[in-house]
Amino acid sequence: MVPSMKHVLLPLAVSVFYANAALSEGTTSEDAVELQNVYITGGANELLTQPGSATLIDDVALEQFEYTDIHRVLNAVPGVNLQEEDGYGLRPNIGMRGTAPERSKKVTIMEDGVLSGPAPYSAPAAYYFPSVSRMSAVEVFKGPSAIQYGPATIAGAINLVSRPIPYAAEGELDMQYGQYNFQRYNVFYGQQIGQFGYLVEALNVSTDGFKELPDDSDTGFERNDFTLKTSYDINGPYNQYVQLKLGYAEETSNETYVGLTRDDFDEDAYQRYAASQLDKMEWEHTQIHLSHSIEPTVSTQITTDVYQNTFSRDWFKLNGFNGSNVPSVDEILQNPTEGSNNSYYEVLTGERDSTSSATMLLIGNNGRTFVSQGLQSRLNTTYMLAGVPNDLEVGVRYHMDEIERDHTEQAYNMVGGELVAGSAPVYSTKINKGEAQALAVYVKNDIEIDNTTVTLGLRSEQIETKLTENGVTKTANETALLPGAGVYSQITESVGVLAGVYKGFTATSPGQEGDIDPEESLNYEAGFRVLGDHQVEVIGFVNDYSNLKGTCSFNNGCSGSDLDTEANAGEVLVYGLESSYKYEHALGALTLPIQLTYTYTKSEFESEFTDGSGIFTAPNSKVEIGDELAYLPQHRLNVKAGLQHDLWSLQLSMLYQSEMRNEAGQGSIPKDEKIDAYTVLDVSAFYQVHPSVQVYSTIDNLMNKEYMVAGQPMGYRPGKPRAIHAGVKVGF
Repeated sequence: MVPSMKHVLLPLAVSVFYANAALSEGTTSEDAVELQNVYITGGANELLTQPGSATLIDDVALEQFEYTDIHRVLNAVPGVNLQEEDGYGLRPNIGMRGTAPERSKKVTIMEDGVLSGPAPYSAPAAYYFPSVSRMSAVEVFKGPSAIQYGPATIAGAINLVSRPIPYAAEGELDMQYGQYNFQRYNVFYGQQIGQFGYLVEALNVSTDGFKELPDDSDTGFERNDFTLKTSYDINGPYNQYVQLKLGYAEETSNETYVGLTRDDFDEDAYQRYAASQLDKMEWEHTQIHLSHSIEPTVSTQITTDVYQNTFSRDWFKLNGFNGSNVPSVDEILQNPTEGSNNSYYEVLTGERDSTSSATMLLIGNNGRTFVSQGLQSRLNTTYMLAGVPNDLEVGVRYHMDEIERDHTEQAYNMVGGELVAGSAPVYSTKINKGEAQALAVYVKNDIEIDNTTVTLGLRSEQIETKLTENGVTKTANETALLPGAGVYSQITESVGVLAGVYKGFTATSPGQEGDIDPEESLNYEAGFRVLGDHQVEVIGFVNDYSNLKGTCSFNNGCSGSDLDTEANAGEVLVYGLESSYKYEHALGALTLPIQLTYTYTKSEFESEFTDGSGIFTAPNSKVEIGDELAYLPQHRLNVKAGLQHDLWSLQLSMLYQSEMRNEAGQGSIPKDEKIDAYTVLDVSAFYQVHPSVQVYSTIDNLMNKEYMVAGQPMGYRPGKPRAIHAGVKVGF
């Protein structure tokens, strides 16, 4: 681990300040333009004619609330369903159009157009997520718009756009402080010198956490990020550009999977049990991304990326009680007074000491190492066919990733409210290696006929997986051919209509037993857009699964030998409506912006089965036809409104989320299976005290609403309470 960045950011800021004074002579602020547009959407204007749903959150929108939590950023995107976990977005749970949000494993996550997950094919659960604070934009694709961004194509894709290299010398120091000893320090500096460009950036985010352990130990986290970008414009007969991005990140977070009983949550939602005091995640991440683009003709561009991401982690966490005939932690917290559960519950809380082998607590370390690497190339060209303009995109990617699991466990005694290691040594619980190789090819062609654009797409995935455990290797091969089509027509100057259909696919993880099938669906959407001062988009969608697939993980309450196994859930129907509205009203020197996004979603299982491992409902319970999916609220509404001036701004964001199920079911939701509806207000303001100095403040959860975000895997967990922050940005 490197030293805390709090000790290096200010000296670094001073050094780049003096470097700026020496290098920027003769430049002006007007020269500070972005060197290269890295939006894979092509920018905001391209979104208006997409045949599917696409959203661009630009740097202005990201800076309004200075969120470090990707969940709060995505609240403004229609069609997204989220499951908060720790209140800070350390390990996000993102779904789209009804896909399971668990660890964002059914969403394709990218940074600057390349896969960013630790192992997107062999272990897609995203325990690493790029820091939003160092991003200049977030792009979200759903429907036919996302078919070229696999491997998961049912839900959609998210592309995080990192800070670009500026043309003229430019830098900024951003310092923020808030409640629970929240601190954020972000400094960057970069410029173009002739044909050479560079950007250096450092980020530190930390907090003591808002939850409280009986021994008052830390429940927060600290994260460091370092990024270096260099670029070179190659002189010659063709326009060529090369960029190298190097990144290193690390995190230590004192987070836990252990929640609370319902009664304890109602009494004090922010308490933690003594049994979770050793829970901690430590990880390191490295990133190498080399990109080359060339324009062999005026109408053709070829972009090639070579990338490698490594991620290693140690996650110490409470697994349960010692012994084979003891209740699980989840069973204890669901029924703390039933039978012998009360004795175990008192050990969890630290009220009672361990008095036998069965009341010893098992602390596991799910140590894992990941590698994700590949080569991809994309050709974009325009051509005429029978007098009709066409935009053609052809892409190919060869990708390899792997996960090495080294899980261990050790028994601890609860003694006087403290965990004390028992005499038995640490022992291994799982050692294996999963690997995947994938060749993906896609073709997308836009045909422009008058005011109508017809998009035809086809994606092919050829995947080979391998799992090696106890000297035995299991291999498997999957092939998927995924067609898609969409149309957008501008029927009047301000009104356009769109429709699309495509086949969705999620691959099977390595080493699955039996008849586990890949996840497949046919997805439909149709809607309209209104352009102009009042911007409106309304899209109805249907995801018709021929097979929904679930994965057993700690995050959804599974444990033991079932971990990392998958299960078929058969036919499922998800449908809904997503809509957005945006308008800015001028009032003299002031501007009153308003933005609304609303999503309505319904789901139902069309097959019945017994859920042996508890992926979708309680273990060994039956899922009935008509049951609804868990963690899928029927209504999500986000309203943003503000008051803006050239020198200052005041913004309000309101999120309403309706109740949702903790496990699959139908009809009215029983209290012990319900995540209650909630409304949360956030506020932000800034004032430009000098052309290069801005002060700002944000308040998350203004009304200090105490709300529940999850009831699994081990009890109920809260959202973040009110948190007031203040900051200053100094440009140089």
